[in-house]
Amino acid sequence: MSDPLSGVWSAAVTPLNNDLTVNLAAMVAHHKWLLANGCNGVAVLGTTGEANSFSVRERLDVIAAAAASGIAKEQLLIGTGCCAPTDTIELTRAALDAGFNQVLMLPPFYYKGVSDDGLFAAFDHVIQQLADDRLAIVIYDFPLMTGLDMSVDLLVRLNKAYPNTVVGVKDSSGNWPAMQAVIEAIPGFRAFAGTEQYLLADLQAGGAGCITATGNATSNLCQAVYAAHQAGDTAGAEAAQEIATATRLMLQAHGTVPAMKELMAQNSGNPAWRNMRPPIMPLSAEGVAALDKACQDMGFRLAEAA
Repeated sequence: MSDPLSGVWSAAVTPLNNDLTVNLAAMVAHHKWLLANGCNGVAVLGTTGEANSFSVRERLDVIAAAAASGIAKEQLLIGTGCCAPTDTIELTRAALDAGFNQVLMLPPFYYKGVSDDGLFAAFDHVIQQLADDRLAIVIYDFPLMTGLDMSVDLLVRLNKAYPNTVVGVKDSSGNWPAMQAVIEAIPGFRAFAGTEQYLLADLQAGGAGCITATGNATSNLCQAVYAAHQAGDTAGAEAAQEIATATRLMLQAHGTVPAMKELMAQNSGNPAWRNMRPPIMPLSAEGVAALDKACQDMGFRLAEAA
């Protein structure tokens, strides 16, 4: 693969102990399992990883554990975006110092109705304060969670100002025309779809691939799409995409974090996988039954024991 920041990436769930602290050893094991089951890379400390429920200190511990894991640094994408620029700077600097040049960065998302000028200024401030040529930022655009719209014009402006620093976007808007518009507006920009539903369309348009929550369970299905596309097998890629899309739509109906953690608990036999920080809650007994039935009806199961 010519560009390591491309292909199939999973937004990894984060295993928690019974006291709801991060189980760092289990986290590293999960990252390795994902890489062994179809992922080209793993996004750490994203929405699916419950990052915004963790303190800066906890996130620093996650970064340190990931750095000591033995996993190639280019196979991990560290989430560092916070509401406070000082927190974003501290986490990003820690990632850089640990050898992670590429980060996934949310905009400061508390204040709503802000302008493109304001969002540009927020990223500009962080980049200027870090002043590190190693830094490669993938902007994280998730309007459902942030309440902000990272417009095409804003992404073009950021990339033009910092062509070697603002190198991509994870678009979790679910809006394919908007994703396509970014790809067309910024040639060579690493535009990742936030769902495998648009993986093949993204690749065919010149995008980088996908970074997906349900990739915790579907990475092997996604890899079938990516590998067929890379091999020039259009029919094979389209057939694999149909399976990946149907599976994604089935799983997301049950809540991505609770569903992913329930599948991990069942697959590993470890009930601690069901731990998550409120307000996110495990599936109810009825929810588990519904997920189990949906998986059975589709004939879906994880690739191998976690």
